[in-house]
Amino acid sequence: MGLSDRTYWREEPQPYGALGRMRIGVPRPAEATTLLLVTTVAAFVVQVIFAANGVNLSRSLGVTLAGWWQVWRYATFQFLHGGLWHIFLNMLVLYMFGSALERQWGPGRLVVFYLTCGAAAGAAYVAMSLVAGGAAQRWVPLIGASGGVYGILLACVVLFPHMRVLFFLFPMSMRTMGLIIFGIAVLTVLGGAGTPMFWSQVAHLGGAGMGAVWIWGLPRMGARRGGPRLGARLFGRLRQGAWERRLARRRREEGEIDRILDRIHRDGVGSLTRGEKRALQDATRRQREEDRRLKRL
Repeated sequence: MGLSDRTYWREEPQPYGALGRMRIGVPRPAEATTLLLVTTVAAFVVQVIFAANGVNLSRSLGVTLAGWWQVWRYATFQFLHGGLWHIFLNMLVLYMFGSALERQWGPGRLVVFYLTCGAAAGAAYVAMSLVAGGAAQRWVPLIGASGGVYGILLACVVLFPHMRVLFFLFPMSMRTMGLIIFGIAVLTVLGGAGTPMFWSQVAHLGGAGMGAVWIWGLPRMGARRGGPRLGARLFGRLRQGAWERRLARRRREEGEIDRILDRIHRDGVGSLTRGEKRALQDATRRQREEDRRLKRL
């Protein structure tokens, strides 16, 4: 399961300035996006090593109709790929658009969204295999990260519809590119089963469908119940948990630095261990970086 098209993101953070220049580039990979990229590439390396020794991980970790009840497959299949081109396209789109979405949502929300959309892609593949597949289709494994990638694409189409992209080297808006990509997927599925692309597009639309549920369905479900929106409550808990962990870590670091400073005041710098000196140097470096950021503001 992979993207059959080449997609690039051209970021335009500001309009043309007085000098008539415009910043064009790609975003740095954000925290959770980097984690997903590294984990997926590492899993692919392990997959290649196993394949070289005659072990096909797709059969035991990919999603199949015959193994639909093995719930771990709906997570593991997202980190396996069918070749270099397959993983390259998926990771390229994840890098470009995942970073933009993570900066909008935060790392926790992105990871849950990505993995849920991927699992929905596996579920859609199983459901279609049951309806339109033959006997042999029961054992054909689905692998790849495209379900989560298509969910991210849909979210970016909704949240950043006017963002400029290069699609097959043609500049267009994110909304236009989304119409093309999802239109091709829908037409392929409506064309009927019988080709590998049909099964891939079924999974793609399953991932995008779960993305639509997260973006539109969950908030409406919460609104009908008269309380805080369901999606807002879920994402709020994720964000609150990450913030609380960050605060707790900062308090521990500050307590350690206070203890080191008290020891310096009492016994002198020479009494510090190598680890204590390193911790003090790291704290000093972080403080300088924060001071520089405040000056830029």
